[in-house]
Amino acid sequence: MTLWFLARAAGFTALAGATVAICLGAWASGTAAGRRVEGRESRLLLQLAHRSAAVVTLALLGLHAVLLVLDRHVAISVPGALVPFTAGYRGTAVGLGTLAAYCLVVVALVGVLRGRITGSPRAVRWWRPVHALAYAVWPLSIAHGLWSGTDTRTWWALTLYAGSAVAVLVALWSRLLAEEEHAATPLAATRRDLAATGGGR
Repeated sequence: MTLWFLARAAGFTALAGATVAICLGAWASGTAAGRRVEGRESRLLLQLAHRSAAVVTLALLGLHAVLLVLDRHVAISVPGALVPFTAGYRGTAVGLGTLAAYCLVVVALVGVLRGRITGSPRAVRWWRPVHALAYAVWPLSIAHGLWSGTDTRTWWALTLYAGSAVAVLVALWSRLLAEEEHAATPLAATRRDLAATGGGR
């Protein structure tokens, strides 16, 4: 049962890490948030914290999966862990967790490549939508935990889920407000006009 307890702990910690990474990413990239943070150095530190939280989350997800495969308390094979919805133990719930892990891997890879693709306007346009997959990681992770976890009905698990939900929703809301505020600025309007007339090429 030791591996089972460790796997559950890694899973809950990964959820907390994903929540922190999403909130930091939303705050660091929001234009209004960027203005509230004094100095370019502070914003870079925010982005570094965002990336660090994402890396730690990936490591914890990997540990979570490995421990579940090694544990004999549940019937999860390597193919069951890698191929969504094929696990012998709560296949649908485990499959959602697998999808969340794959989304996070894609987001992480695109994040690593960001510095190399900034020179291509076409690549920059698709970078943002792909990176936004991070917002899909969180609900998939919550659903995975609620349906597959044996601690789902405990007060502390429900508190973690609810707290994560509130944190991500607030971060997303503040990000959307920042985007609206930025879109209303004269500079943004001028850039849109230039792009529409071909002057921004």
